[in-house]
Amino acid sequence: MAPRPLLLALRLCAGVLVLALRLAAFGREGPLRWSAEAFQPLTEKRLAALPVAERVAWQAYWEESEARARALPVRSSKEIAPSGPVAALPKGAARPKGLRLDAPAAWYASTEAAALADRVVEWQSEAGGWTKGIDYYRARPAADQVEVDVWSRGTFDNDATTTELRFLARAIAATADPVRSRPWREAFLRGLDYVCAAQYPNGGFPQIYPLAGGYHDAVTFNDSAMTYALELLRDVATGKGDFAFVPATQREDAGRRLARGVECILAAQIRRPDGRRTAWGQQHDPLTLQPCAARNFEPISTCSSESAGVVALLMSLPDPSPAVTAAVEAAVVWLDHVAVTGVRWNRRADTGSGLQVVPGAPRLWARLYEIGSDRPVFGDRDRTIHFVVTEISPERRLGYAWYGNWPEAAIARHRNWQLQLAKTAGAKPMPGK
Repeated sequence: MAPRPLLLALRLCAGVLVLALRLAAFGREGPLRWSAEAFQPLTEKRLAALPVAERVAWQAYWEESEARARALPVRSSKEIAPSGPVAALPKGAARPKGLRLDAPAAWYASTEAAALADRVVEWQSEAGGWTKGIDYYRARPAADQVEVDVWSRGTFDNDATTTELRFLARAIAATADPVRSRPWREAFLRGLDYVCAAQYPNGGFPQIYPLAGGYHDAVTFNDSAMTYALELLRDVATGKGDFAFVPATQREDAGRRLARGVECILAAQIRRPDGRRTAWGQQHDPLTLQPCAARNFEPISTCSSESAGVVALLMSLPDPSPAVTAAVEAAVVWLDHVAVTGVRWNRRADTGSGLQVVPGAPRLWARLYEIGSDRPVFGDRDRTIHFVVTEISPERRLGYAWYGNWPEAAIARHRNWQLQLAKTAGAKPMPGK
């Protein structure tokens, strides 16, 4: 008879092999396809159908967005229609270059940091935000040399706007000369106003503001856009550290907007047919808060990576409400449920499930899951939906993070968070005491 450790190892490998075969079998149904109705931008027609009590706030939001859009330069480049197929290759992930947020505190008082802060001020859009992928080691070109597209309005995509605001705050806090830092403070407060103006009446955040149409209008958890915006509001609301210079009225407003954003998160949490909550999608409809599609390869789904960021944000809130606690617990249960062990994703595999059996490998999550079945789901640029990653085009298979271990850090923090909540609850006096 084989030794017990060997038997356990064989059982583990067998279980992993069965899991891999199950994943491969998902593709036998053939690809599905989604249409433009999978997402709906915000329009005046949709707003007109709202109950009067809701319509007033949304109409005011719409008018403010339109006013800010009119102040922008005329678009000089044509964006591919967000409701049509996208055949061109992606430009790649573009994030701010040069804006360090992890440098020693003394560095933010340096000449280099001051020059970068000046560049941040230069690059601020007419609407008050920043576009993505700016190289802050170079000056902003003359207006007639700048390609103007929807992203140049201002966006929260790829860490844009929130990174610039955090960098300015660090530079302001480190600079003793108030005259030198005055332009940075003005740009920061204007940028904070932009963040507040971008927030929907229900607490969500679009990807681009002023509104650009298409999937950009969705409440966007993708790339942590909404999560980072709310984390910024959370930190501003404390008035501590880098944000001590923010006036009290704006700190108080940031706190109210944080609370509104948390309510939006709770309302958007995806539920099973039996009412049990799971997690969140990459993007949700701005009015109904139902999960929706975005780019051609991003179908309606539950998203493990962005949900992990939402869970981390909720756990960072002081004195969380019972509703917040319940949302976190439900999401962590779901993340534990959909994780797989003992396999590793081979990005270059073009047959089978794309998962290789590796006993002892860390837990792995698909990025997207079909709502209801919790099957991993993968999209392609022709809007086909697949249940096996090797079925999609090489460009998309190699160019997107379909599997990863994103939730692991949030789940690891969850246990300590539970212990802290229990400790806090135990320290509270009993009613009537």
